[in-house]
Amino acid sequence: MAPKGNGGKVDREETLKAVVLADSFDQLFQPLSLNKPRCLLPLCNVPMIEYTLEFLSSSGVDEAYIVCQAYPDKLKAYIRQSKWARGYSPMKVVTKVVQGANSVGDALREIDGSSVIRSDFILCTGVVVSNMDLSGLVNAHMANKQKDRDQIMTMLLQEASPSHRLHDKSDESVYVMDPSSNKLLAIHSSPTLPRQNFMRIQTEVITQHDEVELRMDLVDTRVAICSLEALALFTENFDYQTMRRDFVHGILTSDLLSSTIYAHILSGSSCVLSEATAANASSGPAASGGWSDGIMLLDHNGYAAGIADTAAYDAISRDLIGRWAYPLCPDSNPVDGPSYTYHRGAVYKASSVFLGRESRVEHHVVLGPNSYVADFATVSDSVLGVSCRIDEGAVVRGSYLFAGSTIGKNSVVERAMLGERVTVLDNVVIERGCIIGDDVTIGPNVRIKAFTRIARRKPLASESFDDSDFSDSEVEISSDEEDDEDLDDASVRQSDAALAGTVGKPADSVASEAYDTHILGERGIGFVWEANAVDSDDWDEDDDAEEDPRNAHLHWIGSRYSDTVLTASELRDAPPSEDEVSDSESDILELDNTDALASDLAGVHLGQPSSSKSRAMQEDFRRELELTLDRSLSENHAVEVTALEMNTLRMAFDGNLDEMRRIVVEKVLLLADFSALASSLKKVLQKWGDLIKRNIYSNSDQVNVVDIVERHCALSEAVPDDKRAKLFALFVKFLYELDVIEDLTVLAWNHKAGRAGPEAVSEELVQVIQPLVEWLEESDDESEEDDDEDDESEEE
Repeated sequence: MAPKGNGGKVDREETLKAVVLADSFDQLFQPLSLNKPRCLLPLCNVPMIEYTLEFLSSSGVDEAYIVCQAYPDKLKAYIRQSKWARGYSPMKVVTKVVQGANSVGDALREIDGSSVIRSDFILCTGVVVSNMDLSGLVNAHMANKQKDRDQIMTMLLQEASPSHRLHDKSDESVYVMDPSSNKLLAIHSSPTLPRQNFMRIQTEVITQHDEVELRMDLVDTRVAICSLEALALFTENFDYQTMRRDFVHGILTSDLLSSTIYAHILSGSSCVLSEATAANASSGPAASGGWSDGIMLLDHNGYAAGIADTAAYDAISRDLIGRWAYPLCPDSNPVDGPSYTYHRGAVYKASSVFLGRESRVEHHVVLGPNSYVADFATVSDSVLGVSCRIDEGAVVRGSYLFAGSTIGKNSVVERAMLGERVTVLDNVVIERGCIIGDDVTIGPNVRIKAFTRIARRKPLASESFDDSDFSDSEVEISSDEEDDEDLDDASVRQSDAALAGTVGKPADSVASEAYDTHILGERGIGFVWEANAVDSDDWDEDDDAEEDPRNAHLHWIGSRYSDTVLTASELRDAPPSEDEVSDSESDILELDNTDALASDLAGVHLGQPSSSKSRAMQEDFRRELELTLDRSLSENHAVEVTALEMNTLRMAFDGNLDEMRRIVVEKVLLLADFSALASSLKKVLQKWGDLIKRNIYSNSDQVNVVDIVERHCALSEAVPDDKRAKLFALFVKFLYELDVIEDLTVLAWNHKAGRAGPEAVSEELVQVIQPLVEWLEESDDESEEDDDEDDESEEE
């Protein structure tokens, strides 16, 4: 886990304490947070609070106070059974209940009134992930106070490009600071929509400093070192409700207060923290770095990020799986739970995982204990919790399944979050951005629209999904009203019946009458809370920016700027999301109409730019790419040269990789000489098969290649009718022999084609490939028998 610094202890007279804000005071994770506090939700199958506590312990914190209002009994019960309650725990963890708190300001005022904090302390949320040691930063903060008596806070900021996935899509923040000391001079924070092309800065910020730096490449990690005076300021000013927009902004713009705030920036290079006296700082442990002209330099090539919404949850999960926060990664589990082993492609497997022989676990996947992936099922860029089951032919991409969830046969889940014990029946499509609460059943044979939220019970009148100033506990069953034990199925049905006005009827009839089965399917169990929330028809461009409903959508997993309704000026200035900036660099595979799953995901398109300018650029890209390929193929250029020219074009036009792959395959198909089809085709692929292979980045890309070949052979007017079947069979056979595609690719495509209708795939072409399929299946059986014989001989 996070590295220790000087034994994890800071040289100081006072005990180092931390205040951990467990409550979020918004509803951005509902309905997942209806049954437990957000900090206990799993992140890569580990409760999120564990990352925060491990980070604090590794930074030398002696006592951590977890401040909570929603479900305090469940949080207390978790801490009691965790390693933090044991005698050998390096850090004391105390749960502090703040009844009636509706904001960060209310919670901190309660803490100030309790007098448990009597010196400088660390303040963070309950969902912080970091691999750094804060002990050096705490020392520097304290030393700097000897120089600047007005300092009340040092904020920890993470450096990241404006298009990085860690940035809050719904908020644009500009940090104005003195580059010589990283003293914050101003902060401009505004909603992303409607777009603003200006910012206001006090005149004295510019006139009273020799040099001023404006930075938009910083992410608030929700970690800060605070002086005791910060709590007093919250108590004195009840207008301070949020941390950054109210407190930090208020301090920096106040004409009455002289308090100052500094920043420490996490990056790959040395960063200036503050000016301090060497005598004071040298008494503490030496941080990595040194002193230069009285300025303390700290080298922190670390990672720190806070989870504010489901979009941030997705981003940080991908960072953990991709090992960007090393040593924080699934195979170094911070809890006394199951261990994971790392496999090629950033696949992490726990014990007792069952994978069908013809299943596909592609890349960036965490498989929890006792998880099951059946034959012909596909899982990529996803996390499966304990005892999750993915049945035959199902596809899970970019999604997070909590413990006990099941995906039925031939169902598709795309960039969604599913709570505990969710059952998705056969032939269901869950589009991106959906969040499904615990114990919900969906299906069979339905499609759930993008950005739909579904819970086991009906929403209350006060429940909505904007970034409002009230906590989950106001809309959840309060801790006082709910027993510590989870409600059993009968009591849940009884609650549902009461909400639906059907008290007294049998549970089965209640379920069939009350649940939203017209959306969830005939066997569906649950209620739709909000469907298709991207709609902005009621938004007026002249409305107050704070009331623009489009910003709420940007908090959701799977959201993109291209989903929003933009004005003409906003279209010109709209920043691209990470998924729209890059195809190959993205961890989540995008789908388009040539994807292997297009027949299942008709109408769910995940990466098209919204503006006409971007569409025109894609047309230019296709035209230039076709001209380049025609010239290279006719002049017989080297494959390396052609690939370089193609990639240069793609980067210049921000081209789509799937489109480029389609054009390459179709151009190579056109080189076939039908008078001597077998010999000419083999010669063509011996030369240009490598170019196709250079445009394949995953197993699903291989299936996509077969899709492209099948559609060309079935529909292209350039192929004679009597040659369609032979061209398809030979092309696929040669691709396999030349290692462009694998044997499992052919088997997976054949299985998928068998489920598709005649409109989606040619039955004649499916039949012509059966001899190859049968031969590959027999080869797999023989290989498996040989392996079994080898195992038996070793045992003897």
